[in-house]
Amino acid sequence: MDNWDEIRTAYHVARAGTVSGAAEALGVHHATVIRHVDALEARLGVKLFQRHARGYTPTEAGQDLLRVAQTTDDQFAQLASRIRGRGNDVSGELVVTSLAMFAPLLAPVLADFQRANPHVILRYLTGTRLFRLEYGEAHVAVRAGPPPQEPDNVVQPFFYQSAGLYAARSYVEAQGLP
Repeated sequence: MDNWDEIRTAYHVARAGTVSGAAEALGVHHATVIRHVDALEARLGVKLFQRHARGYTPTEAGQDLLRVAQTTDDQFAQLASRIRGRGNDVSGELVVTSLAMFAPLLAPVLADFQRANPHVILRYLTGTRLFRLEYGEAHVAVRAGPPPQEPDNVVQPFFYQSAGLYAARSYVEAQGLP
């Protein structure tokens, strides 16, 4: 059972008794419902419904699927309710690391974040040590240089800094251009 969407679709067909009723409940096209039911039946190698002019009636296997899917759907609804009940408050620990030179830029932003999210324990570490995000040593790292190559890191540019070299004409004549 790899595809919950197909199971959920079959569950709604069993509840509604029709493809159009399931499509309306799920907010999808009736062809999607038919495709999901056909794919699930093919994957399971069993008919889940008897098709007739008035709609779909679950077979014994379809009734079994209906009972399990009902329980699962109820559990998902309870989970969603519990998650929504937590609101938008952010809590826990957040470890941010950067080079010390970025502290004047980051400290005010982190202070604003802390005021807006008082349930977050914010730790700000500066220095040249590279904290390993993949090992949980830090959650956010602000660094200079090329982006890390670890596939799980989300990399966004913080800012770009241009650099220029200037020299007196006499220096260039004596030392040459770099």
